[in-house]
Amino acid sequence: MPKGSCACGDFTYEVPEDAQATVVCHCYPCQKFAGMNGSTNGVVPKDKYKVLSGSSRTWTRKGDSGKEVTNGYCENCSCLMWVEAEAMPEFKIFKPGTLDDQAFLDAHPPVQEIYTKNRPSCLEAFHQAEQKTKA
Repeated sequence: MPKGSCACGDFTYEVPEDAQATVVCHCYPCQKFAGMNGSTNGVVPKDKYKVLSGSSRTWTRKGDSGKEVTNGYCENCSCLMWVEAEAMPEFKIFKPGTLDDQAFLDAHPPVQEIYTKNRPSCLEAFHQAEQKTKA
């Protein structure tokens, strides 16, 4: 199973080989967290995301739907590690950029881009990904 870690290495986790999807989000909060390119997100069933070491602190906000979105950060270095969305209660969203396995990243290119209405005009779409103006 692919393993990942935060910037300092304290928080480690693993996910199954068969992640549900890789989605790039261009919503404004994701741009604030990840930069103008937006946030790349892996989606797995909640029970398949396994924390191996470390602990996280959380911050919760309201999404466009009015439902809660909770971000989980490494308690030590504050690296964003996971997201839980009230609108998707059965899933855990992880950050593929924190994976230590390049082969997994190569095998799971983005299948969808969301909030493309917010994507800066200097960026091109992922050609293989479905394009959605909202979530």
